[in-house]
Amino acid sequence: ARPQAAPALRVAVRVSVHARAAAMAAARLGHLLLRLAAWCVLLGGQDERRQVSGIPVMRKVETEDPLNPRCEIVDDPFDDLKDVKIYGLVYYGRRSYADILNAYLERNLRINGGVLDGVIFAMVKYTIEDVNYLVALQRRNPESYVIPWHMEGGAWDVIWRLADEPGAYYIKIDDDVTYIADGAIPEMIREKKRGRFLFVSANVVNHGILSAVHQEIAALPHLSKPPLPQGRDMMEQKLGPWEWKAEVMNDPRFRIEHTFYSDCVWRRWDCAALVHEALLWRLENQSSCVFDFGIFDFHAHGYETMNDGIGRSIDWNDNFFAFKHEDFDDIDWAGVANDDEREMSTLHPKRRQEHAVALGRAVIAHWTFSVQEKGLLANTTLLERYRARAEVIMEDNANRFYGGKWQPRGHTWER
Repeated sequence: ARPQAAPALRVAVRVSVHARAAAMAAARLGHLLLRLAAWCVLLGGQDERRQVSGIPVMRKVETEDPLNPRCEIVDDPFDDLKDVKIYGLVYYGRRSYADILNAYLERNLRINGGVLDGVIFAMVKYTIEDVNYLVALQRRNPESYVIPWHMEGGAWDVIWRLADEPGAYYIKIDDDVTYIADGAIPEMIREKKRGRFLFVSANVVNHGILSAVHQEIAALPHLSKPPLPQGRDMMEQKLGPWEWKAEVMNDPRFRIEHTFYSDCVWRRWDCAALVHEALLWRLENQSSCVFDFGIFDFHAHGYETMNDGIGRSIDWNDNFFAFKHEDFDDIDWAGVANDDEREMSTLHPKRRQEHAVALGRAVIAHWTFSVQEKGLLANTTLLERYRARAEVIMEDNANRFYGGKWQPRGHTWER
């Protein structure tokens, strides 16, 4: 049967930010129209679950202007992954962020037309209300969401031991992921299945290494903070979208060093704001494929090439990456227990003499490193705008897969 267009969805921005409601509504409408044009639902009066004919993916097509490629959306059925077991492994603990992430997880469930057979929530640094919210999500997705109540307390290794199904592929996901491009997860698994690299990371916006790469390929336009609204001062500068100035960032205050320990990443919220603003700006202008660098090899120059000055060396952040159960057959579990990120990103690949890479077409947004968080929340409306974008997906998920029922909301959760 030929696919028919999904019914138009109501557009309602649920964000209240000074003088920005109209702009956000317009951005949300543009995003919605893009998704409606891309997602195909088969004809027929049957249950729409499992009825998606293909997953829309964005492809970068070069033009005569290298800074302005054409971003084309094509449907990919990912037939090569139909018999592959794929699970998400979420570092969970912050319901206000997981509220956004859940919209993308539900979109990617195999039962909803995606490729995730299930999602395992490894609970880390949570409150009782975080647990209550997670239970509500699991009841909504009883076939797909797993809360490992048998998980014993201890060090970091107990989380990774949950990836225990032979032959299965996993995507490790931080709970503060605020955007996942359509097709990012299956694209990562497809690359991982090729067997060329030990680990395959997403193309993470706000990342210790990739933020510099995004600047180096001129994916970050020159954006600047908007002026303070009348009657407000610098102590009250929760501003809306940054303003476009030029195609190339020339402001000397924003120089992201190509090192894992760049000051612009680790010590300044405004550098994080810049990369997030750049992604949202490109999503609204349908030019996010500019972030696609193909493949970036984290270990092209070897291992342990960067150091924090106090003895810790990390080659890349493991916010969102694909691996296989068998990749851990010979891992140093004591090393994982002590510092899982160092073991995964650096020491385990080094011992195996295999490389980890980032896949350019698998764009996702990682909200914050700890030192950035307070500044981002106090000075920007970025989280509200990511949430507004996710709410489009929540509404679409509700109408197509959950009988019109919206997901429980984590940022306003009360039991």
